Amino acid sequence: MLKLSLLPEEYLVINENIVVQLTRIAGGRAGLAVHAGREIPIVRGTVLEQQGRERPACLLPPSGKKGRYYRDQIFRWNDDREKAVRKMKQTIERLEEKGCGEEAEILRTQLERVIPAFWEEDLAAQ
Repeated sequence: MLKLSLLPEEYLVINENIVVQLTRIAGGRAGLAVHAGREIPIVRGTVLEQQGRERPACLLPPSGKKGRYYRDQIFRWNDDREKAVRKMKQTIERLEEKGCGEEAEILRTQLERVIPAFWEEDLAAQ
């Protein structure tokens, strides 16, 4: 079995007449667009299995785990997130300077819950 990794908007061609494009990835799900002739049946595997068909032997067995949702995955660290964290930290410092230490501490605690300090170095390295 051939395994491929695609980014959104990338595509693959099968037998010169079937085009499959990854349209989006969101919430732990991938969207696919399939262009094929009407004579080629395209059916979800779950529908076939509900109708009593066997799962194709070439597929990996089901993991038994629940699908991972986007919120459960580690997000990619990028410049925009780095700038946002830096801006939030600057705002917290300004609150402290203005004597709003309690509010600043609440915000600092919440920021650390969203992005623990030990993640910042690990994520920045990715």
